[in-house]
Amino acid sequence: MTANNPKTFHHKKKFGQNFLSDKNIIKKIVAQANLNENEAVWEIGPGLGILTEEILKFTNDLTVFEIDRELYPHLETKFADKIKLVKADVLRTDWSELLSQKTKIIANIPYQITSPLLFRISEHADFFSKIVLMMQKEVADRITASRGTKDYGALTLKMNYHFVPQKLFTVKPHLFYPPPKVESTVIEFIPRKDKPSIENIEAYWKLIEFCFRNRRKMLRRNLRTLFPDTSSEVFETLTSIDLSRRGETLSEEEFIILHNSLSSI
Repeated sequence: MTANNPKTFHHKKKFGQNFLSDKNIIKKIVAQANLNENEAVWEIGPGLGILTEEILKFTNDLTVFEIDRELYPHLETKFADKIKLVKADVLRTDWSELLSQKTKIIANIPYQITSPLLFRISEHADFFSKIVLMMQKEVADRITASRGTKDYGALTLKMNYHFVPQKLFTVKPHLFYPPPKVESTVIEFIPRKDKPSIENIEAYWKLIEFCFRNRRKMLRRNLRTLFPDTSSEVFETLTSIDLSRRGETLSEEEFIILHNSLSSI
C-alpha cells in the first residue's frame, strides 16, 4: 500500500471503504467545522488519512476510530502520536468512557453505518458542539425532510430534536475511489438551543417509532400495536390529535401533544 494512494489499497466492501481523493473537498469539509487548536475532535473511518491530515492542521486533540486492522500500521506510521487511534468499531465502543468534554465530529462516514451512527450520536448529543459529516445523499434528505413528505420520519425527528441540521454541498461519485453508486452530501449539525423538554423521553421515541412502523397506516392502527390493550375509543378521548392522520403528517409539536396525551396509559 502506498501512503495516500487509495488505488494501491485493497478496499473491503464490508467496511464501506470509498476514500475521498479530492483535496479541495477535504479543505471545505474541515473549514466548515471552525476548529480551534485545543478542541477535541473525532474522526470516524479515517481510511488512509487524507481528511485526518487536514484536521491536524487546526487541532492537536484528534481521536480517530478505525475498524480495519490492515490500516493500523499505515495510520501509526503516518501520524504517530499526533492522533489517538481507537482500534475498534465505533458502534461497539463505550462512548461514555471517551467523552469527557465538548467534542466535534468531522468524518466521511462508511455509508452502511450511517443510520445507527446517527442514532448513537443522538444518544450523546449534549457532548457535541458541532458535527460535519459526509453521507449518502438520500440519508441527508431524510434528516432535512419536511413534514408530509416520503422522507420525513423517525430519523428526521430524532436529529432535529437535538440539532439544527443543514445540507452544505453535494459530492459526486467520481471524487472517491472506488466511486460509490450514489451521490454524497456534506451536512452539518449545530446543537439546538430551543430543544423542548419532554418527560419520559424514551417513551416519546418509542411512540414515534411505532407511528412510523407502518407509514401507510393511520395513527390509531399504529397506536393499537403499541398499546394492544387500549381501544380506539380510549385513544380518541385522550387526545386532540386526529387519529385518522398518518405519522408523516405530524409536526414535532403535535407528536409531543400526542405523547403527553397518552402518558397516562
